[in-house]
Amino acid sequence: MMRVVVTGSSGLLGTYVVQALTDCSEVIGLDTRPPMSARGHHHINASILDLPALERAFSGGDAVLHVAAAANIGSGSPEQIIDANLKGSWNVLEAAHRAGVRRVVLCSSDSVMGNTVWPENFWCPNALPVDEAHQVKPADPYALSKYLAEEVGRSFSYRGLDVIALRPVFILFPSMMDEVRARHADPETYTGPSAGGHVAAGGGPCWHHIDPRDVAEAFRLTLDMEYQGFEAFYLAAPSTLHPLPTLDRIAEVFGRLPGSIDHDHYGANPHAPMFDISAAARRLNWHPRYDLRADVMGSP
Repeated sequence: MMRVVVTGSSGLLGTYVVQALTDCSEVIGLDTRPPMSARGHHHINASILDLPALERAFSGGDAVLHVAAAANIGSGSPEQIIDANLKGSWNVLEAAHRAGVRRVVLCSSDSVMGNTVWPENFWCPNALPVDEAHQVKPADPYALSKYLAEEVGRSFSYRGLDVIALRPVFILFPSMMDEVRARHADPETYTGPSAGGHVAAGGGPCWHHIDPRDVAEAFRLTLDMEYQGFEAFYLAAPSTLHPLPTLDRIAEVFGRLPGSIDHDHYGANPHAPMFDISAAARRLNWHPRYDLRADVMGSP
């Protein structure tokens, strides 16, 4: 049985990742907070900013799933976000390398593209849907921290680590559903958080989303993936949450559409995400099971 360490195991996403692994792996959770339930895994109290503690925790491990992070632009000052997400990721990768771990999976973000947090910095994609080879323009501290963490991961892949970066869009936890419904009910005046959510409803101009269970499943599937080097994958639900079809929304926001569009793709699903998730399907055999559009909109 594979021995897997999950950083940030007591967090919102980390608990889902641990749950997805407990039946197929020996799981060690690592967090500065105690777990809500330690059933099915061992817990280590440590910070990702403590390199010696990480090296000890990773010893004998086969893989590290790095979920711990400053989770969004509101998680702290720019300096705190960069420190947690960049230095923390470097510590995790360095400790994994020292401990002889074979694979590290980073929880990155679609924000590396640059169209998630600060509307004044949004830019029209060169092509739709956006795949992993598309240009990125991270502008805010959170997006930059995730992009730079990927680059650190790429550098460690040159040293022999297998490094995979997962780029989920806005993760729609159950506790955020009322917030998302509030935005849908009054998009013109919504600022949020205003309906009990821990942050405002997100997802960029198209209101992308993904269920945490689908993100956790992607993490699980990376453990079986045959790969050496570095690779990144966008993850999104099959549909956006914005009332407008995706191409109409892109045209509304940017005043134009890209010159390269897969019209068959958006013809089959007008609300398909801006991001191309086919690489995750092809390489990880990952297919999102949950589409919350109907739950939010009240109809398909």
